[in-house]
Amino acid sequence: MSRWLKRGVGLLFALLGIFFIGTNAWVWSAGWGRLAKEASVIPAGSVMVLLGTDEFVGTTGERSGTFGPRIDAAVELAKSGRVRLVVTSGTDVHARVMAEKLRAAGVTCPIVEDPYGWRTLDSVLRAKAYYPQDHIVFVSQGWHCVRALWLADHEALKASAYPAAFGDGWRPVMGALRDCFAKPKAVLDRWQGNPLTATVPANEGNVPHR
Repeated sequence: MSRWLKRGVGLLFALLGIFFIGTNAWVWSAGWGRLAKEASVIPAGSVMVLLGTDEFVGTTGERSGTFGPRIDAAVELAKSGRVRLVVTSGTDVHARVMAEKLRAAGVTCPIVEDPYGWRTLDSVLRAKAYYPQDHIVFVSQGWHCVRALWLADHEALKASAYPAAFGDGWRPVMGALRDCFAKPKAVLDRWQGNPLTATVPANEGNVPHR
């Protein structure tokens, strides 16, 4: 390998490193001062968007580590009276199971299932389409909430977050590490026009949970 080629490869890796670190810092900055520690600071009448995650790891029966804390946080916030509506957003399974868990835990406010929030970007764009004038409060782990807030900011949505506990075991750690790569992807998606993953338009497909 020639000296110039080595320098070119080194420069490429340096630029990729700068992009990786810079985009992570940029997305994380969206959460500064906006991760509520108490339900009382959430604006009254907000719409909660509970971001989806698997309850179990595949067919192993092992709990994912992120699901339980998200449900606990959503129940706590819903029962505080600060939200008028809960949207469970993810795949059809995520949306249905999370809604069922909330009802079983005593949540009485209206719940809407969003079965086309296949990615965080989809969840944010669909929240914008359905509730453009409402204050949106995202519920997930903090490392995930900041990405949702960054996306919401670039869609001119009024938003904050009510972070769930990190979770136990190594799977939440893996989730947080994966999100370090999802944050640069969010920036790339923004440059590409924020394409939806689901083929259903952002303003279609939500259904009330019964």
